[in-house]
Amino acid sequence: MHSNSKARILVVEDETDLREAMVEFFNMDGYAADGVRGLRAAEHWMLTHGFDVLLLDLGLPDGDGLHWLQSRTDLLDKIVLISTARSTGSDRVAGVRAGAHAYLVKPVALEEMSALVANLLRKAGKAQSPVWHLNATAWTLTAPTGQVVKLTHIEMSLLSCLAGVPGTAVQRDRLVECLGQSPDLYDPRRMEIIFRRLRSKVKTATAAELPVETVRSVGYAFAGYIAMDGKP
Repeated sequence: MHSNSKARILVVEDETDLREAMVEFFNMDGYAADGVRGLRAAEHWMLTHGFDVLLLDLGLPDGDGLHWLQSRTDLLDKIVLISTARSTGSDRVAGVRAGAHAYLVKPVALEEMSALVANLLRKAGKAQSPVWHLNATAWTLTAPTGQVVKLTHIEMSLLSCLAGVPGTAVQRDRLVECLGQSPDLYDPRRMEIIFRRLRSKVKTATAAELPVETVRSVGYAFAGYIAMDGKP
């Protein structure tokens, strides 16, 4: 079995050595971690990636991380940890009020940070276990509720392509190639119809929402945890 159920972590830290050490540590600890240097890079990364945990420095080269967090109401459903050199009580209070689940003052042991992330994920019900299950041999998709949906060849091909990089937007041209078609000759409206019908099919059969999201001007992403058996 190939599992793509790792919790995804985004590290926003301008100190290169520290950022790289954090990303490497979390990846070795079983997570899927990426790092960026500043706020603009974080926003760009978020356009095409899903994630569960945000590790945020405050003193960044292109803005104040605290002010940025206060303006990002779309991150309220994410686990946010602030890691900063600022240690005043007022900064701590402001960080928590902005939505941070933890306020860590540097230097912070990476083992401590990882343990805190694991604890917060458990409490949030986002433990690293697959929610959806795609079987490439039987051409089936099993929902979190346990119901099984039989897939067509086209549906299986598209979901296999998305499941290979969960949480990441896959370009439409790449999805067309997964269908064995030429992007130059393929009408993108056909894919929109396929995904719309697939969402409806899964909803009817399982009462669960299929977490396939349309990423504007890019393509589609599977915004959930998924495990995959066999080869498509």
